Amino acid sequence: YVIRERGGETMSTEQMIRIEMEGLCETIIQYSNDNYIISYAKQLRNTSYQEDKEIFLILIERLYQWYEREIERIKESEYTLGKEAHLRSFELLRNIQNKIKK
Repeated sequence: YVIRERGGETMSTEQMIRIEMEGLCETIIQYSNDNYIISYAKQLRNTSYQEDKEIFLILIERLYQWYEREIERIKESEYTLGKEAHLRSFELLRNIQNKIKK
């Protein structure tokens, strides 16, 4: 899942974060009942990548690890709404994590 702008150009990490982070965090907040995960998503939504890259990356990693444990349950549950949003969020976390670590 690669996010592209019109014309096929790949977005920069900063553009991806700015455009996609609100939706990603809201998807997690609406689904989870784990207070730690909700807290991580809220903190991520309010953390500036440019100003605090270390905390930003820690939060990305924690949410990605949560999705690794949770994604199969999300895909298989007949009660989970917005499965595509979760798959997109999981992939966005992976993409952001990979781009930041380069």
